[in-house]
Amino acid sequence: MNISIGYLPNKYYDFTPDMGGFFPFALDNKLPYVVSMCDIYLPECDENFVPSWMDNIKAYPLYFCADVPNYFKDECEEIFKASQIEYRYLTEDRESSVSVVKIQDREQLLTAFPSFITLGCEGSVVVWNTKEDVFSVEQREWKGNWKGLIEKTIVIKPKADMSIFWIGYDGNSIEILSNQTYFSTYENITSTLPEFVEPSLCEFA
Repeated sequence: MNISIGYLPNKYYDFTPDMGGFFPFALDNKLPYVVSMCDIYLPECDENFVPSWMDNIKAYPLYFCADVPNYFKDECEEIFKASQIEYRYLTEDRESSVSVVKIQDREQLLTAFPSFITLGCEGSVVVWNTKEDVFSVEQREWKGNWKGLIEKTIVIKPKADMSIFWIGYDGNSIEILSNQTYFSTYENITSTLPEFVEPSLCEFA
């Protein structure tokens, strides 16, 4: 499995929510390492890629926050209940609900991650972090395609020794925001990847 890895230049992103840009959520604290894992299509990746990677960085428990369309809500709940996966809702509206799902181990991740991939590829925000639930929903002003609008927004309040992962647009990347040394250098990142992954360095203009 081939994957490209690069650090995003500061001009590529902001921690203010940016619809169509980086990132479609808000972070209340800046993180020093912002990394893109790209040139992938998550529905076609080895199902063990992310679970094995999370094992290698000792990430569990994981907390996923996702904007779930109501037509997909019942199906997700059935999957979570069947595997005793804890979940709660931050908001429940007429069209969608924002959920937080606690993943305690590799087996639960193998069960739940295909649903998160589906959501991410369909345009829903799917973001997860390590160790602790740091998600909320607040009214925030947006940039990008929603410039000037004040909308309900997934807000992340990062803590020390934490990494955040977002399924990029159309499932073509995983974007990482971190203050962990796992992501401080390209060499550190590649050392965390499963053996079947062939990484290459990508430099953004």
